[in-house]
Amino acid sequence: MNMNFDFEDHENKNLSVQEEHHHCSEGGEHKIAFCCVVSIPKGFKYVAHCDPKFVYNLDCLSVSKEKCRKVVPIEGCGCAEVDLHVLKVKGCISFVSNIEIEPIHECMTCSANPHKENIAVSCQDTVCVDQVLYCSVDCLPDCDINCDNVKICDVSIEPIGDCDCHAGEN
Repeated sequence: MNMNFDFEDHENKNLSVQEEHHHCSEGGEHKIAFCCVVSIPKGFKYVAHCDPKFVYNLDCLSVSKEKCRKVVPIEGCGCAEVDLHVLKVKGCISFVSNIEIEPIHECMTCSANPHKENIAVSCQDTVCVDQVLYCSVDCLPDCDINCDNVKICDVSIEPIGDCDCHAGEN
């Protein structure tokens, strides 16, 4: 699953976090895209050396096995009807993600903890999933959805545009 989180910086730019989830599959990787937006307040900036944190819930996902009839061409023999076994995952993934921000040093900022000025801002959302994982004329193996086969990887954060949200403010 390919995931896109979008983070908006009210100073001058937007940030985009891209990541991928992978499901169990003997037929390859499966990706689903989505996005989430969080505002970075005026006077703060994204902390580039800190990795975003993610927590996601798979309780609302389920795997089903379905069987249908399919007509397939057979070279030299015409067409034949076969039983096609389909492994599907359906449901939703709820998630929370956060990034660390820090004050821009020219700004007057205060902290309840004088030794740490960084703080996390987050976004949360739910991703709908309706994905065929595998098809076969043979019986399908069992497949459980868990944290071992739905993973986050390839995370990147980058500016995605300018924002003039505070124009005219003093």
